[in-house]
Amino acid sequence: MRTRSVLVAFVVGLMGCGAGPVDNVPATPPPPPPGASATLDSARATRGESLEFTVYTYGPGDAVFERFGHIALAMRDSVTGEDVAFNWGMFDFNQPNFLGRFLTGDTKYWMAGYRTDQFNAAYRGEDRTIRRQVLALTPTQRGALYDFLAWNAQEQNKYYRYDYYRDNCSTRVRDALDWVLGGTLKTAFSTTEGHHTWRDETARITASDLPVYAGIEIALGRNADAHLDAWGESFLPERLAHHLASVSAGGDRLVRSDSVIFTAQRTPLPDVAPTRLLAAALLGLGFAAVLFLVRGVAGGTLLSVLGVTWYAVGGVLGTALLLAATVTKHAPYMGSNLSLLALNPLLLVAAACWPWRTNASRVGRAAVALARIIAVFAVLAMVLLHVPMFAQGSMVVMLVVLPVHLMLALIAPAVPSALSRAGRN
Repeated sequence: MRTRSVLVAFVVGLMGCGAGPVDNVPATPPPPPPGASATLDSARATRGESLEFTVYTYGPGDAVFERFGHIALAMRDSVTGEDVAFNWGMFDFNQPNFLGRFLTGDTKYWMAGYRTDQFNAAYRGEDRTIRRQVLALTPTQRGALYDFLAWNAQEQNKYYRYDYYRDNCSTRVRDALDWVLGGTLKTAFSTTEGHHTWRDETARITASDLPVYAGIEIALGRNADAHLDAWGESFLPERLAHHLASVSAGGDRLVRSDSVIFTAQRTPLPDVAPTRLLAAALLGLGFAAVLFLVRGVAGGTLLSVLGVTWYAVGGVLGTALLLAATVTKHAPYMGSNLSLLALNPLLLVAAACWPWRTNASRVGRAAVALARIIAVFAVLAMVLLHVPMFAQGSMVVMLVVLPVHLMLALIAPAVPSALSRAGRN
């Protein structure tokens, strides 16, 4: 009967988001972990005899938010026949202030449940690879995990603030397993050296979508370049599945059975992030060359349009970066960002002044001064990228931005205005 009540709670969760806690703090404390009470463990062992837990990992889909894959923790009861896939990836585009929450990093997700066969069928229909890993937990651990999921399924406990890298559908499965294993999963994962960073994993996954790729390269700061251990890499479902396969629990492998039950007929994601330094350099130098060639066209009008557009776009991006790094919950990976030296709100002022750069007025002098200051900041950013204590993987951004900033600073005072030409005539 308790299994049925858990399933009902999960189905109710599918009906809407509702009110929930402000952050990642559930309304009630979780149940005691295994080992806290002999009496409780005895009851859990009896309950766990009929349970089996399986991790299902799903490959990338078509939408941007699906390319990182997905994961679910399934519970099957051999007595009742019930089989529920626990899904921490629930969100609703129509929930109040969704866009504002998304932009500030306060997106509310929740967990809900589906029949496992129906859940898997949906991913087969989307042509997404499915990996099945049956866990070798003890009866006591299985009973305890059931209690944990029943607690998490309650209306007051099911919501959480989604975080791309530190608290998502994959880390929720990881943390639930670590809870029932008494912290041994984190110990094992934290001593396993990884070979990836938040930046290169994200760049690898978004490589085929240039606007998203470029935006993420600009947005991520120095913290995104720290090498992750297996615990940190487990923000990606595919990495978690890989690491689970090598973990031992009580002397035996944690994963008792590991198989791919459906293989997608889509192009797989690249194994490593693309190297686009040459393309970035050519783009930056190419745009700088265009600015140089058009500097005298139509009395400098075309250069005015291009310069205003460049500075305005850069200023908007810089303002967004500054806000993300200071007043949003994205700060842990968007803060400490050298890109702010090259793209910042100062560029908006430069955009406003740029059309008057050839005038002898105060605004004209300010336009030239701003172009030079912005270029100096960009050069400083390029230098700091090579200083170990400041280094970050934003070279692709600087190779595009720096040549353009330098060219605008170089040609700012060199374009004669129509008024000055008339005076010479």
